[in-house]
This record gives sequence, C-alpha cells and structure tokens, in this order.
Amino acid sequence: MRYNWLKLLKEGFNNNSGWEKTWKNPELKKEYDVIIIGGGGHGLATAFYLAKEFNIKNIAVLEKKWIGGGNVGRNTTIIRSNYLLNENEAFYEFSLKLWESLEKQINYNAMVSQRGVLNVYHSDSQRDSFTRRGNSMIINGADAELYDVNKIKCYILF
Repeated sequence: MRYNWLKLLKEGFNNNSGWEKTWKNPELKKEYDVIIIGGGGHGLATAFYLAKEFNIKNIAVLEKKWIGGGNVGRNTTIIRSNYLLNENEAFYEFSLKLWESLEKQINYNAMVSQRGVLNVYHSDSQRDSFTRRGNSMIINGADAELYDVNKIKCYILF
C-alpha cells in the first residue's frame, strides 16, 4: 500500500475504513536472535537498524502497551537525544538519525516533524543542570544551543 496525501484525503472522507492492516500480531516463537525490551522510538529504531544493516530478521520487540508509544507517542512525543550519559547520548543520537530517513525507507508516514525544544530554568541549580546537559549534548555531537535570556527575547520579539 502506498501512503500519500491523496490516500489520506480519501480515507478521511471514508471514515478511515479502507486502510489495510499494517501491523502484525504474530505468535511468539520459542527463540529469537535479538529481543528488544520497549517498542518506543529507540527500540523500534534499533530493530529496524539490525534488520536493515545486519539482515537480522528474527527480532522480538516487546512492549507492554502499544508499539510506538514510549518517547514518541506517550511521554512527550519527542524523538530526542538530549540525555546526559555519554554512552546513552551516542545511542540516542544515532537512533534520531535513523528516524530522519525512516519514512522514505519503509514508505510509511510516521508523522515525524522535527522541532526544537526550549527548556526554561527557574533556579540557579536548574540552570546549572540544563547547562551541563546542553554541554554534554554538544560534546557528543548532538544539535544543541544554549540561549541566555537576551537571545530568547530576541526570538520572541521577531
């Protein structure tokens, strides 16, 4: 099935009754090559990467609620890489890069729309914490900028 604006429009007028089933609910196997706990953004990106780059097809993605929930559908609906630990930062930044080309590769509208996130601090300790996190992101190659109040005012005025 192809996903495009014409199909979205048509299904909007047909109460979304013409969509083919996209997700499978297979029987569990006794053995898997890889088991991924968590079917949010990072878990799904990991499964996709292993299948695409290493041809590993015997993968189980276990999620207690719904696939795609986690960080991309439940918590903040943000695919992000702004975590503090160096090892996590690299993993999450790599996952983020996978999401950037995912829709074209699988021909599925995952409704990814990249936006910025502005965190505003309310105390000196929060400022220090946010600055530490921002600097950690920058050191690890993530896209991050630290704004002071004057730069924020500049954006608000224009």
